[in-house]
Amino acid sequence: MDNSLDQVKIGPDTRPQRQRQRPEERKEAILDAALATFSDLGYNQATLNDVADRLGVTKGCLYHYFESKEKLLVDLIRDRMGSAVVPDEGDEAVMKAGGTREEVLRGLLERIWQRLHQPGQADVAILAMTELPKVPEGGRLVFDEVVCRSRESLHQLLEEGQYCEDITDEDIERAARVIPLMIMGVALGTRVFRSIDPVQLSVDQVVKTVTDILMYGLLVTCPCDEG
Repeated sequence: MDNSLDQVKIGPDTRPQRQRQRPEERKEAILDAALATFSDLGYNQATLNDVADRLGVTKGCLYHYFESKEKLLVDLIRDRMGSAVVPDEGDEAVMKAGGTREEVLRGLLERIWQRLHQPGQADVAILAMTELPKVPEGGRLVFDEVVCRSRESLHQLLEEGQYCEDITDEDIERAARVIPLMIMGVALGTRVFRSIDPVQLSVDQVVKTVTDILMYGLLVTCPCDEG
C-alpha cells in the first residue's frame, strides 16, 4: 500500500481568518451599517435583519449591543451628532489659544462646520429631524447629551468680552441656542442641495457669514461705525 500520503506534512492553515473585533470596534461597525441601511431603505422600512445582513453578522450580534431598532437609532444619532457639535479637545485648544473673541469664534465655527460636512452627517441630521420626535425618551437623551452640551460651551465663549449695555444675559443665552441650529441648518441644506444648487459657498464664506451675523449683533462697536 502506498503510504506516501501519510508522509505529507500538513502545514498551518493559511486561509485568511476573520479578525476578532474589540467591542468598541464592533459597535462602531454596527453604527456605520445602520446609518447606511437607514439611509438606503428608510428608517421605517429597514429592519435589524437588514442591518445585520449589510454587516455580515447575525441579528443576535446586534441584540448584544442594542436591544431594539429604536435604541440603535438613538445611539447612532447621539454618537454622530455628538462628535460633530459637542466641543472636543481641539475646540478647547482653540478657545484657550488667545486672540480676539472674533478670531476664537471663527476658529471654533470652522471646526464644527468641517465636522458637520463629514460623510453621513447630513443623513444623521435627517434621521434626527424625522425620527427622534417619534422616540420621546431617545430625543430627550440626545437633547441632554448633545444639544445642551453644545449650548453650554458656546454660552461660556459668548460670556467673555464686553458687550453693549443693552445686550443682556438672555440675549447671550438665545444666541447660544440658535448658533448650533444655524450651523446645522446651513450644513444640511448645503449637503442636500449640492447637486442642484449652482452656487456653492466655501468653508471660509460660510464661517465668515455666520460669525459676522453673530458678532455684528453683539460687538460693542459695529465695524461700520468705526472711522
